[in-house]
Amino acid sequence: KAPRSAPLKPFGAGTRINVKRSNDMTEAQRAHFKTLSDRYNARFAKSKQFAQDNRKHLADPRVVSGFRNVIKEVVYPIVVERSEGPYLWDIDGGRLIDVTCGFGSNFFGNSAPFIKEAIARQLDTGYEIGPQQPLVAEASRLFCKITGNDRVAFCNTGSEAVVGAMRLARTVTAKEKVVIFENDYHGIHDDVIITRGANGYAVPAAAGIPEAAASNMIVLDYGSDASLDYIRDHADEIAALLVEPVQSRYPDLQPRAFLEKARTLCSEKDIALIFDEVITGFRIHPRGAQGHYGITADICTYGKIVGGGMPIGAISGKARFMDALDGGQWQFGDDSAPEVGVTYFAGTFVRHPLTMAAAVAVLKRLEAEPGLQSELNLRADQLVGEINQYARLVGAPLKIEHCGSMCKIKIPQDIPFEELIYLLLREKGIHVWDARPMFITTAHSDEDLTAITTAFKEAMDEMIAMAFFPVTQPQVAIPANATQQPPVAGARLGRDESGKAAWYIPSKNHKNQFEKWVG
Repeated sequence: KAPRSAPLKPFGAGTRINVKRSNDMTEAQRAHFKTLSDRYNARFAKSKQFAQDNRKHLADPRVVSGFRNVIKEVVYPIVVERSEGPYLWDIDGGRLIDVTCGFGSNFFGNSAPFIKEAIARQLDTGYEIGPQQPLVAEASRLFCKITGNDRVAFCNTGSEAVVGAMRLARTVTAKEKVVIFENDYHGIHDDVIITRGANGYAVPAAAGIPEAAASNMIVLDYGSDASLDYIRDHADEIAALLVEPVQSRYPDLQPRAFLEKARTLCSEKDIALIFDEVITGFRIHPRGAQGHYGITADICTYGKIVGGGMPIGAISGKARFMDALDGGQWQFGDDSAPEVGVTYFAGTFVRHPLTMAAAVAVLKRLEAEPGLQSELNLRADQLVGEINQYARLVGAPLKIEHCGSMCKIKIPQDIPFEELIYLLLREKGIHVWDARPMFITTAHSDEDLTAITTAFKEAMDEMIAMAFFPVTQPQVAIPANATQQPPVAGARLGRDESGKAAWYIPSKNHKNQFEKWVG
């Protein structure tokens, strides 16, 4: 094992800011919220009752996600009884267009027929645990062909895959420190639920995680050359750079030059470059972020899409690192033997037959249609562009960042009740989770995308009308006597209550307000 140097010095200061939001509503806001919550609870009455009825026995963090006393009456998840394609049918009898999409796992929509058929065939054959499953051979071959990686190992979740990738990097490099980057997300195990404390050291980011879990972790700024300098200076102790190459929280941040430099640095200093492709894998490019950036990582972690909605994780990459799972190449009939020192990584349900059946079906479809991602990316570009244009037009403090079909709604966190827009979207038939990424799938039709766009526009209108969104100066605002052409068809020039001149477009839900503004 390589000798250890002195303890690493902290890097920079903590950058994570906890914004304290007001719980106080104005009298007008309280009246608006009462009207909204009454409508919402009437629409999803059975889902709310389900949450209440099962609270005693079901310990589910999602049931309390986003809790604040002032809005507690609308804090509960929607309960769904069936799904198909881009749609969900909730227990109140309504239909929603799904943009949560299994938190990114349903690239082909919910309950895709070709995946269901593959699972059903295997279900008839059997789903025994213990012996090797023949589907593993086809799954591993197709996986490596599409990603360009040497080898692959399957597990149950993306979090498991990250654990395994870090263990492989530490085994092969004989070093212990792992660098992650601020605002990355790498799953639920202790080592990666950390943040950077005020003193610059990594510290646990949730209760129940011991300080020791952060002792071999380093948190740096993503995309910063200063981070690369720090890595270079401490390379003797760093086993891996664990990167979410397109951050699910900040998908607009795509520092290609930084990653190219990181790739060179890792090669020079015997540091494993790990791409966490649990979300980006197979989504933004057939080769995921590796294809998007044109950079080959040493190890990649995967999940979500490749399982077709079934629980899956995968570790894949260069043979030098993957061989530490099984000793590398050897054969029967001669004196060859495993030549690489191995670590331990296992689980009862790894390579589950039903999951492997789904994975093979997904990989076959991806192989047969290599242009799926680029076509879907273009459709997402159009959706996001239209919503963002409307937000600028009306001065709403909302922007959707995206990379391909992965999108993230961004609203300033110092707006006290910004989360109410998610209630409005769900009420308008869009299944979206507060503060989580949203996704566009191959199952979404043009009509679905139009409905999503319309719902966002109407929700922004209502947030402004109820004074839950402060109106910024519209970027298209022009002097009242200007003669320029409207920025979009149907727009009319007018003034709002404060006297600001701007272009306005009609909304069926706010016809009176529109007529008031444009006279």
